[in-house]
Amino acid sequence: MILDKLEGWSLGKNGFTDDSNKRGLKAVGPNLTTCHPSYGRTDLLVNCCPPGFQSPAPFVDFQFPDPQSPLRIRRPAHAVDANFLAKYDKALSIMKSLPHDDPRSFSRQANLHCLFCTGAYDQQNYNAPVNIHRTWLFFPWHRMMIYFHERIIGSLIGDETFALPFWAWDIPEGMVMPDMYTDKSSSFFHTQRDASHLPPNTADLNYVSDTNISREDQLDINFSFMYNQMVSGARKTELFMGCKYKAGTEGYCDEPGTIELAPHNTLHTWVGSSLNPGREDMGKFYSAARDPIFYAHHSNIDRLWEVWREVNKHQLDITDPDWLESFFFFYDENLRLVKVKVSDVLDIIKLGYSYEQVHRPWLNKRPEPSFPPKLARQMLNTKENENKLQMLSTHFSSSDFEPHGRALDASLTVKVRNHWSKKEKEEEKVIVVHGIEVKGDAYVKFEVYVNLVNGSKISPKFREFAGTFAHIPGAGARRRKIELKLGVSELLEDLEAEQDESIWVTLLPRTPSCSNVTIGGVLMECIK
Repeated sequence: MILDKLEGWSLGKNGFTDDSNKRGLKAVGPNLTTCHPSYGRTDLLVNCCPPGFQSPAPFVDFQFPDPQSPLRIRRPAHAVDANFLAKYDKALSIMKSLPHDDPRSFSRQANLHCLFCTGAYDQQNYNAPVNIHRTWLFFPWHRMMIYFHERIIGSLIGDETFALPFWAWDIPEGMVMPDMYTDKSSSFFHTQRDASHLPPNTADLNYVSDTNISREDQLDINFSFMYNQMVSGARKTELFMGCKYKAGTEGYCDEPGTIELAPHNTLHTWVGSSLNPGREDMGKFYSAARDPIFYAHHSNIDRLWEVWREVNKHQLDITDPDWLESFFFFYDENLRLVKVKVSDVLDIIKLGYSYEQVHRPWLNKRPEPSFPPKLARQMLNTKENENKLQMLSTHFSSSDFEPHGRALDASLTVKVRNHWSKKEKEEEKVIVVHGIEVKGDAYVKFEVYVNLVNGSKISPKFREFAGTFAHIPGAGARRRKIELKLGVSELLEDLEAEQDESIWVTLLPRTPSCSNVTIGGVLMECIK
């Protein structure tokens, strides 16, 4: 087998070849011998390359664990007991003590995220970087990383039942930073966090900046926000998973799914230290995995992928062979380099783990309009109130955008033609904010609302909220324009606007850095 692999390397352009392109596929995979320094921030060049990457190493194809092995059960971090904490603390301490040349060491584990999230590798057979954020590879790549990390942790203490905890920030009991990560005597403690967000402060899943609202109000907002990101705004595969990213420069795309935008990006930012220029460590992708809470955060992201698949009865699962055949390499607990495909990680029971069931208080938290829909539409469609609207924002038609885009230095309200068809009930109406260009390195956040007339009721807890753009710059070597797609069929139904000729879309800047953002345009399309 190793001789076969070596023959493949000798035939490849840069080593680590794969035969998927020979079969007409556009599967993405890294060439591990092309590692190079990359930008963690626009002003910070980082080198996360592993020792000896220039020489190809033998690898094995992924094999599922023995089905007779005990199932690892991941439990909420706020509910684990003292015995578990002692085992995990011991294992993580051992991992942190391993030398950097050991791929099981904590520093090397953390660098995996740096490598694949800053464009440090080129694709096999292409002069194009590999980047797993803001595409349909976001969920499976992180599942792979967490899977191997978990098994390494367990092996260091000889516990084949060990399972990582998940930070259940989508339920009330878990909406604070778990206590285990604040114990200064443990290996879970990390100094590079925002001290103002430690317990008992409630996590803001739609984080922009600190507010003084009550815990009850924050929970209410979080539930409505989760409903939008997991249910009403995620009724089509592309909206939840992200865009179809394929091999080569022509296969590039940049369109994140709902959960990746938030709470994923927002909580990365919420945890990271406000004393660091990029809110490191969690606030930047090159450094995020240095914080032990990263692994609990992404365990919950992984769990929510399973919840979404279950809620949709697996009818929205991806079957595209380019996605299924995309692959990556990870070292396992036995120091073997393993090639693992996306198709290998779609059944968590076969992977040997599962999640403890928790309730889903957000599942039926369908928001109500903040203003009577019929009256709102009447107000928005009169010239008198169009002039009033200009007092709140810059108002123009979607056709008014200039070729270089519009700056988002103030709130923008756009009249967008609505698409309505009696025949295509299975289609999802989608607001597309296209050609988003972000300059600078600061966290960027703006929100999108539909038929908004009451400026005092701007919140995800109201039905007018369509979604958010939460962006952490620095994820990848190439910066291109980003697409934001927001599913709004249910929203338009609740606002009684599904058959209207046009709707009003408001882009509301939430961070000062939005002054460095330009928008190419806003339009409506349908996804089958």
